[in-house]
Amino acid sequence: MRKSINGKRKTDKNILIFIVLFIFIIYISNRKYLFIENAFKNVSTKINEFFIDKVYSTKNYSNKMINSKIKYLQDENNDLRKALDFKEKNENFLIAEVVNHTSKTWFNKVSINKGYNSNIKKDSLVVNENGLVGFIGKVSKNQSEVKLITSVSDDNMLSVFVEAQGEAASGMLSYYDNKSDLFKVESITSKAEIKKGDSVVLSGFDNPLYKGIYVGAVVKEETDNYGLSRTVWVKSDVNFNDLMFLGVYLTEG
Repeated sequence: MRKSINGKRKTDKNILIFIVLFIFIIYISNRKYLFIENAFKNVSTKINEFFIDKVYSTKNYSNKMINSKIKYLQDENNDLRKALDFKEKNENFLIAEVVNHTSKTWFNKVSINKGYNSNIKKDSLVVNENGLVGFIGKVSKNQSEVKLITSVSDDNMLSVFVEAQGEAASGMLSYYDNKSDLFKVESITSKAEIKKGDSVVLSGFDNPLYKGIYVGAVVKEETDNYGLSRTVWVKSDVNFNDLMFLGVYLTEG
C-alpha cells in the first residue's frame, strides 16, 4: 500500500514537472514569436516609410514640374501681353514668336516663326518692348533668322547717337561683353558732356526709318590715352537670355 502511494506521488511529481516544462516551452516560444513579430513589424514599417517617402518625393517632383510649367506659361503670357501692347502702339510691326535659340549661337542669332509669307524682309529691324534686339539676317517661307545686336563686332558695327546734354554725339556700337552684359560705343569725338543714364539710339545713317530706335543707356565713360576720342559702355534693357516674342518692322514695297 505504501509502495502504491509513493508511486502515485512520483507520478504526480512527474506530471507537475511536465506541466511546468510545457508552460516554460510555450512561454519561450511565445517570446520567440513575439521577437519575430516585432522584427517583422519593424521591417514592414521601414518598407512602408520607404514607399511613402518615394511617393511623396515623386509627388514633389511632379509638383515642381507642374509649377515650373505654370511659371513658364505665366511668363510667356506676360511677354505676349507686352508684345501685343507694343503692337497696338506701333502698327508697322509684326509680332513673331522665337522658335529657336541654341546655346552654340546664343549671342548671335534666334529664329522666329514668320517669313516672307508674312512680308518679312532681310535687314528688317527687330525689337521688343525694351528696345533694339537685332536685324533679320535670313528669310524663308515661314521662318526667319534674327541676327542679334549682341553679335556686333568691328566688322559689323552699328552707327548710334548718344543723346548727351542738348547734343547728339555720334559713335559706333562695336562690341558686346557678355560677362558684364554691356555694349561698347567708341569713336565719339563730340565734346558734349555725357552722363550716366543718357540714352543711346540708332543714328538712322544706314536707314532713316530706324532713326531714334532705343538701344540702351550709358553706364560709364572712358577716354583713351591721347584724349582724341571717347568710349562709353551701354546697358540694354533687353534681356537677351529670355527672348519669346519680337516685333519685326514691316517696310513697304
